[in-house]
Amino acid sequence: MRRSGRPKGTTGQARVLGDEEVEKLLISLFRSPKRNGKRNMAIVVISFRLGLRAKELASLKIKDVYDGNKCKKTLRLIAEYTKGNKHRDLPLNNELVIETLNTYIETRKGYDGRTFNIEAPLFRSQKGSYFSPNAMVRVLKNIYTEAGLEDASSHSGRRSLLTKLANKGVSAFYIRDIAGHSSVVTTQRYIDQNPTVIADILKQL
Repeated sequence: MRRSGRPKGTTGQARVLGDEEVEKLLISLFRSPKRNGKRNMAIVVISFRLGLRAKELASLKIKDVYDGNKCKKTLRLIAEYTKGNKHRDLPLNNELVIETLNTYIETRKGYDGRTFNIEAPLFRSQKGSYFSPNAMVRVLKNIYTEAGLEDASSHSGRRSLLTKLANKGVSAFYIRDIAGHSSVVTTQRYIDQNPTVIADILKQL
């Protein structure tokens, strides 16, 4: 059941995507001829590699990831961006994240020309303004649907990341910090139980 007040599609029980499905999604976006293809690629990569919520994605400014010359080393999600009104820092050291952001920002420079401004929204709506959280939910849903992943939702990237980290044996406390949760209990609700992983664990006893 969806919690009251949470936009449809952002439930903590969003479907977790496997590595092959994520690869399929990224290839689909990489090959996209659409004007917004690079933007959508950046949205998805940040969702799956950094675990950002729709509200956080919608709130980002260019200057949060780019200093005017290059990609920053750390993304600071200020309190007003986050659900819990508490800032968190996420390293921008993943090669795919860096490459995707650099490619997208160069594309933005080409579109914006002299009007390019690092104070502008990182992800712009068709009207040139920030997406609302609900609009970002719809953007992600449309991306998944076009890639043939109709049952994925805006929280799928976030939940897939947290589950993958858990399956790799990363401490729930570190996962909590990456997710920006106030409690490990909340983090554990996001982690999908993988029967294959459980079987492997028991096999090695």
